[in-house]
Amino acid sequence: MDALITRFLLVVGWVTLLSGGAQAETLASQTLAAIRTSHRLTCATVQNLDDWSEDAIHGDLSALGGEICRAVAVAILGNADGLTLQPFPSETDALAAVQAGSAQLAVGITPEAATAMHFGMGFGPPVFYDSQRIMVSKRSGIATLADLRDQLICARDMSPAERTLRDEMTARGIPYALASHSEQGEMDAAIAVRRCAAGTGMESRLAQSRANFHALVTDFVFLPDRLTLNPVVPAYRYGDQAFGLIVDWTIGALIEAEALGITQANVATTAKRDDMRADQLLGHDFSTAQALGLAHDWTVKIIATTGNYGEIFQRSVGRPFALDRGLNALWTQGGLMGPPPMR
Repeated sequence: MDALITRFLLVVGWVTLLSGGAQAETLASQTLAAIRTSHRLTCATVQNLDDWSEDAIHGDLSALGGEICRAVAVAILGNADGLTLQPFPSETDALAAVQAGSAQLAVGITPEAATAMHFGMGFGPPVFYDSQRIMVSKRSGIATLADLRDQLICARDMSPAERTLRDEMTARGIPYALASHSEQGEMDAAIAVRRCAAGTGMESRLAQSRANFHALVTDFVFLPDRLTLNPVVPAYRYGDQAFGLIVDWTIGALIEAEALGITQANVATTAKRDDMRADQLLGHDFSTAQALGLAHDWTVKIIATTGNYGEIFQRSVGRPFALDRGLNALWTQGGLMGPPPMR
């Protein structure tokens, strides 16, 4: 009898789980139709405000996220008039908005298995590659990690960056002293006045801090070493394949446009180009547009609105943070940015 009851409860549990999953997929599949019906796309961006959350390891990439959101809106709606950007102080808040249905897309998310399961998210391709780096003053004479022997290094207290620094320096046999800071602003001040010989954290975070050093901005540089690789991606509800594919191929189109030299300024004339990759990107062969259910000139409209990925990068994070392309350069230029086949 007990065995029968146990088996019954297991069956009920599986039915409940499967029906819940089916319901989630049904809700997700309605996203694209709802956007088109309402002519509105609500997109969450992540500001990663100082000291808001210990999990906020990146700098403020919300300007970059907003540009990606704008491109997705143009792909689906033909223009960005129906786009609403919702800035959130942390990734958790942005993901909760997508989970609740108050936003359809979040850009600026760290892809993690726990996040995917907890919030029911799917992840798109990276829109930015961040990495942990070490920033020093030019006047310090420090050029390599080995030069940090017995030097004082600033880091956020109990942060992933602090732990990674410990592991790397231990593995390399380089002794150092650590100055732990509970607040980002406190750490920034210590770096600016050279109270510590170096500071470590995500490149985007350090670059944003450096941008606030005013007259001292050009005095600080990064050591060549990258201690981690941390992609930043868009997130949407898991199971929403039609919407997710549009997000993914929109990002790919921005990258491919840069690779082909197609810019916001020349896209109208470049649309007349007669070569295979340009045909595939700009919709002359219709195959990608038909597969995604979009207008044949969807990429032309996107590029005319936002420019290509390189243009977006420069105005959103490159110039504001004095940040070079680095890992975010095209694959043809030593970076990691590459598109899927535009077909």
